[in-house]
Amino acid sequence: MNTKQLMKPLLLLFLSATLLTACSSDSSSSSGDTDQLFDKWWYDSEDFTADVFFHADGTYEQYLEFAGMSFSNTGTWVWQNESQKIMKVTYETGPNAVTEAWFKFSNIQEQSFNLKQSVDGTTYTDEARLYKDTDE
Repeated sequence: MNTKQLMKPLLLLFLSATLLTACSSDSSSSSGDTDQLFDKWWYDSEDFTADVFFHADGTYEQYLEFAGMSFSNTGTWVWQNESQKIMKVTYETGPNAVTEAWFKFSNIQEQSFNLKQSVDGTTYTDEARLYKDTDE
C-alpha cells in the first residue's frame, strides 16, 4: 500500500476519534478575547489531535504526527458566530477526510483555550480539548 493510500484511512481514523467520539449541543457561554488565538502555534495538551495555527489574516494551518508519519493541512477560517466563538475552517490542501470543520472555543486565555469540534456545525464533541501555546 503506498503512502497516499495509507494516509486517507489514517486521517479518517484520526478525525473519527477526535470529531465524532461523542457529540452534543452546547449553549454555554465562552470567555476570553479571541485576538489571543492568532499568530501562534497551539498544541493539544494530551498530544492527541493536530497542532493548529490561526493566522490573523484568515488563513489556517494544521500539523499532525501519527504512526511515524506527518500530515499537514492548510485552509481558511471565518467566524461563523464570533459572539459564541464558533469558527468555521475550510481545508484547501492536505490529506483531508473532511473539507470543513467547526471549532467552538471557550476559556480563551493568553496561553491556553478549550476547543470542541464539529463536522456539521451543529453537534460538537462532549469534551473540550485543552490547547496550549507550548508543546509540553
